Amino acid sequence: MTSPNPSSSPIPQRRATRRTDAPPRYVWLHQCLLTDISSGKYPVGSLLPTEEQLGKIYGVSRHTVREATRKLVDSGLITRHPSIGTVVRAIKPAAPYVSALGSLKELMDYTNTTRLEVLGETRVKADELMARDLRCEVGSEWIELQTKRHLAGQDAPISFTKVYLRPEFAGIRAHLHGDHMSIYALLHKLYDQEVESVLQQIEATLMPAEAARLLQLKAGSPALRMLRCYFDKSGRLLSASANHYIADRFQLVTSWNKATPKSFD
Repeated sequence: MTSPNPSSSPIPQRRATRRTDAPPRYVWLHQCLLTDISSGKYPVGSLLPTEEQLGKIYGVSRHTVREATRKLVDSGLITRHPSIGTVVRAIKPAAPYVSALGSLKELMDYTNTTRLEVLGETRVKADELMARDLRCEVGSEWIELQTKRHLAGQDAPISFTKVYLRPEFAGIRAHLHGDHMSIYALLHKLYDQEVESVLQQIEATLMPAEAARLLQLKAGSPALRMLRCYFDKSGRLLSASANHYIADRFQLVTSWNKATPKSFD
């Protein structure tokens, strides 16, 4: 990664001109940074100047810089890395992923076009609340994977996802890297397990603190929670995923045709 070197020459300052009808300074600065990133002043892969340096360059406070760059993080243009700095990831905001998910085929198409990046792993035992949520047995043991979901070939995450696997399917974990198969497909390939039915539950919520921290979002950001539970023919839960989608990176669109009575598989 390359990094601008503000100490090598005097720092050119871009001052915001204030009018009574002018937008807040962080909005102005956000637009300036968008323009400078898209023009190549801060190329993809480079380090963005520090908050202090940006404040001097654009003539604004660190609070203004923090708010403006937070919006860049939310849109997937930059990512913050402790002890490294802020890295430019893209030159324009990621377009929201639009999905139908109105049939089993559409769900399988979706899982085949998204990938998971595993961030952490733990063993959990289902209490009454978890068992009711996942439709599993009270006291059953599960491998919980904390992951980020992104589109194949893209870096910007669209969701924070907790994946639940039965311990006998632990081998799936080793395959969740790079351009991997979906968990649905891995259940069949590795363990000859057939998913007979899927339950999908959707609700509006706020991004959990853990997810907001890992996705570098503002705490309390709006989110769409989508729980999916995969069952075999006996009704036994094989796997589940609890997805918290970033509000401006995911759209769920479903349509029905009166002439086609069977809208779902």
